[in-house]
Amino acid sequence: MLQRITQDIPASVEAARAVGTNLEAIRTFMSDRGITRQLESIHHAGVRASQIVQNMLSFSRKDYAGKSFHDISDILDLSVELAKSDYDLKKKYDFKRIEIERVYDQDLPRVSCEASKIQQFFFNILKNCAEAIQETRTDEDRPAPKLILRIFKGQSEVVVEIQDNGPGMEEGVRKRIFEPFYTTKPVGKGARFIIHLPAA
Repeated sequence: MLQRITQDIPASVEAARAVGTNLEAIRTFMSDRGITRQLESIHHAGVRASQIVQNMLSFSRKDYAGKSFHDISDILDLSVELAKSDYDLKKKYDFKRIEIERVYDQDLPRVSCEASKIQQFFFNILKNCAEAIQETRTDEDRPAPKLILRIFKGQSEVVVEIQDNGPGMEEGVRKRIFEPFYTTKPVGKGARFIIHLPAA
């Protein structure tokens, strides 16, 4: 629809002439009435919906090929987009309300991993961060919800840090967070998750 309005397609020019007008007059009317803007909004929403669906399909697809080399920043960014569109998370807390600061090194090497599993890992951490931040929102003096995502090159690996300004965890809890089935509500101050991935 936008193409037929905004571009001088011969068939559109002829159709406008046949009804006694021209494309410029039609464009002016459409713009003045806000119709062009509405069509652009529909177009952008459709593109956005398509991106969300593609991201969800990628997220749910099993990585049968096993490990391969990936740009870890792309996987983390896709995980953030997935969290923003997650319906269950939005019912409790709108992830879009969290300020996200990205601190990514330039020219990062690709890492060997199973992308779907790493994305699941990132998504779970981001979801936990959002839920933890939500628990601290009762005090009006607390800072606005924020996540800091860092990716940098280590000695022989790429390091990913995910930091939130939620309540954090006690040292005893922190030592057990990777134990199977272990869970608890975080207490304390600040929280940071770090993973190291072998670099190419």
